Formats: sequence, structure tokens, C-alpha cells
Amino acid sequence: MIARAILLTAGEVVNYAKWLKTGMAVGTCLVILAVLYLIYRKLKDKMVGRIEYTREFSEKGVYEGEYVTMTETITNRSWVPLFFIDIESYIYNGIRLQDIPFEPKKAMQYLTSRFHLLPFMRIRRKHEVLCAKRGYYTLETIDLYYNKKVLYMNAPAELYVYPKVVPLNDEVMPSSTMPGESVTTRRLFIDQFSFSGIREYRSGDPFNSVNFKATARSAAFGIQGMKVNARDYCSNRTILVYLNFQTDLDDKIPTHIYEDMMERGLSYAAALIREANYMGYRAAFEANCVLITGEKKIRFPLGSGRLHLEEILKEMAKVRPSVGVSFLSLLQEGNRSDVSDIEIFLLTPFLNAEIEDEIIKFQARGNHVQILKLGMGEKG
Repeated sequence: MIARAILLTAGEVVNYAKWLKTGMAVGTCLVILAVLYLIYRKLKDKMVGRIEYTREFSEKGVYEGEYVTMTETITNRSWVPLFFIDIESYIYNGIRLQDIPFEPKKAMQYLTSRFHLLPFMRIRRKHEVLCAKRGYYTLETIDLYYNKKVLYMNAPAELYVYPKVVPLNDEVMPSSTMPGESVTTRRLFIDQFSFSGIREYRSGDPFNSVNFKATARSAAFGIQGMKVNARDYCSNRTILVYLNFQTDLDDKIPTHIYEDMMERGLSYAAALIREANYMGYRAAFEANCVLITGEKKIRFPLGSGRLHLEEILKEMAKVRPSVGVSFLSLLQEGNRSDVSDIEIFLLTPFLNAEIEDEIIKFQARGNHVQILKLGMGEKG
């Protein structure tokens, strides 16, 4: 019996030794893991600073109601894997991310993105964005969260949302087209019904353009004495659009109705200038509004081409729906510049005797003036 007890005790000792050896191995592993985790946390704190994050929109500017893509790009520039990296930011409700529930009572949307990055890994994440409201939107900083810490990073991006596209009806289309003038976006077709003077003959001029009476009166002989009729191109037209943000003092207009009316005016102005640009015409734009940059008016001289149109649309995106300088001063400044032979469109909520006097002055110099009243009850 005593020997058997001793044998049992020896077995228990052996089992205990095995258990102790296993426990020590597990403990050693836990200690090693704990040390490695602490080292990883220290390295992570340092290597997070090597993260590069950018975001950009697929377009610089789009019209209200259109979609763009916002792309987030994050890059791990270290050899340490970085997990549970959270990027948080706020975005204006005027540009709505389709993968985030929209809350109309809040002015900003909360966007969070979680990334797990292996060494030297780059991840791109795309979001579809609805440009719901005209404006100039700038994104600046983001918050990068890791290990219950936060790192602020610059991630600039900007987007211009132009006024909403509206169809132009016959009432607001340019109406001073001369008989025989063709619509073209190219400056290659000469309007045979126009006459802009007499000039010297140039190589390539057709025979039917020679002015024989002017040639006979010239003192020179041969080709040097030939005179031809100078004609305009079919697309040689100029358009000036005025948009009045000032209302009649006797009319008390609620703020939301006034803003809708001015947004409609911007849409009409943008449509007119865009149509003129597509047709190859020169166009100018003036408005007595306040910009988010502090200016009290917009004044774009006559110009043509895609870049000219984009610059005007960008200024329209920056408009605050409030009045700057008086509309009368804007018209007076235009009259002092002696503009002539221009199609002028006046988009205004009202007219008075002083404004009508300036219109008469425009017409006296050969300008065609068309007035488009911005009614409160219209829908954009």
C-alpha cells in the first residue's frame, strides 16, 4: 500500500511537472506577445505619421443636380501593418454622399471610413456624390483616429456646383438675328447678307466679293488696287446678360421665395451664356450680388471659349443670394463704357423709371434690349 501511494505521488509529480512546463511555455508566449504588442503600439504611433491621405472630386465643376465621384486615397508609407485606422470628416449637405443616410435637419454630413493597411499598401475608396445645391464647396481637414488618439491632417478638395440647367424657351432666346444669319459654332462660314466695310484684297478671296466701284476709285493698279467687301462670320454676335438681385422696396418678399427667385435668375443667365458659348458668340455677364469672397458685384467682359464660360460659372457658384451694389449703378457703368451693337438681356424682378431711362440709353446706341421679369410665382 505504501509503495502504491508513493507511485501515485510520483505520477502526480510527473503530471505536475508537465503542467508546469506547459504553463511556463504558455506564459512565455503571452509575455512575448505582450512585448510584441507594446512594441507594435509604439511603432504604430510613429508610423501613423507616415500615412498619406488625399481626396478629390472627379470634376472641378458640375451643374446642380448632376453626380460626381469623390475618391479617398490612403497610403501606408511604412513597413509596419496598420489596422483600425479611422478617417472622420464632415461634408456639406449641398453635396450628398449616396452611401450615407441624408439628414435634412443637419447642415453637415458625418463621414467615417475605416482602413486596414498592410506595409506599403494603397487603398482607394470611391463615393458617389449628388450635387444637390449650387455653391462653392471646400473640404479642408480630416481626423485620423488610432489607439484612442487623434491626428489632424490636411486633405483639401474643392468643387464648384454651377446653377441648375434650365431649358431656354423662345421668350429668352436671342431675338435680333439678322435675315440670312446661320447658327454655327465655327467661325468658317461667312454671312453673305452682312456688310462690315471694304478692305484690301487678300489671297484666296472669291471673285464675287470684289467691290468694282471701290476698285475703280483706288489709285493703284493690279491686284494691289483691288478692294473687296468685308463680311462678318455667321457666329459674330455679342450678348450681355445683366442679373438684378435688387427688389422693389415696396415689395416684401420672404427670404425663401427671394432665394428661389434669384436661383432661377442665375439658371437663366447661365443658360443664356452657355448657349451663346456653344454657338461661338461672345458673351459678358454682370450682376449686383454678393460673393462668398466679399465682392459686391460680378463684372465679366466680353469673351468666348470654354475657359471664359467656366470662369463665369465658377463666379456664379460663389454667389450669395443677396444684393450688393445698386442695379442702377451697374447699368450706368455700362452706359458710360459706350457699349454698342450688343444684345442685352436684363433679368430683373422689377423696373422703375430710372432703370427704364438707362435702357433707353442702351437702345439709342444700337443695342437690342430684352427684359425678362423674374416673377415670384415661377418655378425653376
